[in-house]
Amino acid sequence: MLSEELQELRKEIDRIDKQIVNLIDERMKVSLKVGETKKKYNAPIFDPKREKEVIAKKIELLENKDLSSLITTMYNDIMYTSKQLQKHLIDEGSDNKKENGNKEKIKYDKRVVYQGREGGNGHEAALKFFGENACLIKKAYFNDVLESIRSGESYYGVLPLENSSTGMVNEVLDILADYNCKIVGEIYLPIEYGLMAKKGSTIKDIKKVISHHQALKQCSNFIKENGFEEITASNTAEAAFIVSNGDDKTIASISNKNACKIYDLDMLEENIENIKGNTTRFIIVANYDNALNSGNKMTMRFLLPHENGSLANSLDKLKSFNLTSIVSRPHSDRKWQYYFYIDMTGDFDKYKEEFEDFKRSVENLIILGQYDE
Repeated sequence: MLSEELQELRKEIDRIDKQIVNLIDERMKVSLKVGETKKKYNAPIFDPKREKEVIAKKIELLENKDLSSLITTMYNDIMYTSKQLQKHLIDEGSDNKKENGNKEKIKYDKRVVYQGREGGNGHEAALKFFGENACLIKKAYFNDVLESIRSGESYYGVLPLENSSTGMVNEVLDILADYNCKIVGEIYLPIEYGLMAKKGSTIKDIKKVISHHQALKQCSNFIKENGFEEITASNTAEAAFIVSNGDDKTIASISNKNACKIYDLDMLEENIENIKGNTTRFIIVANYDNALNSGNKMTMRFLLPHENGSLANSLDKLKSFNLTSIVSRPHSDRKWQYYFYIDMTGDFDKYKEEFEDFKRSVENLIILGQYDE
């Protein structure tokens, strides 16, 4: 009979599940021993090369390669939990105590990487957070910033995460977890854009504008009113650099005021952004091993089961916190499934049990950082 056959098969599944649970428990015990060894020799917790090798080897063992994305997700979760256990072990007895303010934990003398050029918004945000004497290096793309941190070339990175008029910077959201970097701080930078061109140009000469696609969006009203053709650059300072080093007097850049001075351009029109008071939130990121373990703000990413009310049920468990942002992004390997990203503030020590309850209601939870608002 159907019910008897199903019962036998379910018994077999239960037997296999018991083995899986026991093996995971055994793996975590070994992982703690790895943490003790890393603590003894002051070795880093996060080893990206090792993690890639682990996943690749597990996929090789599969008979059914269609399960590759499942293995990748499963082992990412296992290794994330292992790193959390190891970090907790290593932090015990260290000088990274909660009673010390996070501001004192930031190492302002370390090398800092940002995306863009001198005179761009990333450059300005880095100087504002780390000071005028900061040791800065620049990279062309967002993933280059995170790779610089992962490789040890830089200690901190500065990346734009959210703009008050155009919303989240999706390119940064989509790669932040991939590099296992953690947010350790944030800074808000007022954004004021100007139209600037080569010396001697007038606004009547301009036919085209060049800038980062976010800046073009933020100045879309001005662009439409003047009928300018849009050209995309990797960042706003790069746009000013291109105009400054070119011979075309019909092209102008949309950049900030400092770029105008640095690249010796004429300011044709100031404050051309759609919304006055336009502000971009930049995050300060560090390698996993240099993450903070305290703060009144948290950024996290998670998945939810495909069940009625799963999102409402999970969010209800966070009612002791102030949710300042919630956005969704498509899962690259699971069709029509989405990651949810949440920013929230509150007392994470006081409401620890409520947060643990939330964690049990979601899947693939990654805390992208706990830091001071």
